[in-house]
Amino acid sequence: MPKRKPRKPMSKQAQHVRLINRWLPGLVLTARSSTGLDTDGDPILAISHRRQGGAVGDIARAKLQHEILNWQHHWLVTVFVECETPEGDFYKDSTEFEAYGVRLNDQAELVRPELDTIKNKANPNHYKDHGWQSEILPNRKQEKGRAA
Repeated sequence: MPKRKPRKPMSKQAQHVRLINRWLPGLVLTARSSTGLDTDGDPILAISHRRQGGAVGDIARAKLQHEILNWQHHWLVTVFVECETPEGDFYKDSTEFEAYGVRLNDQAELVRPELDTIKNKANPNHYKDHGWQSEILPNRKQEKGRAA
């Protein structure tokens, strides 16, 4: 049986690029008014992934913090208000929009008017919680790679 050619080890940079391409598209960041704000006044974000399960938040916070906060992404933003009737029935009102080439910290200017509009439509007697959820969508290059 012929020997297999040894694979060339990946550089640290190539490993990081592979990690970015694997984890960033589909990353979902959720901020709620009930979770509050951190010491800097920014909302506390819950991090999950559309395709993966539990421990994604730790991976994203540790290794991808710079890329999440400082890079411009294509986002699918959902602004929501959660309500509860006196009978105990829950309902949710939401709106979605896409934001192209926006940093995470710059989303506040886009989310605030939508949030005000949707909060005004909700019944103030039923109001329970509000917030927003942003998902990083694949860029053009990643979409071409998946289509091929």
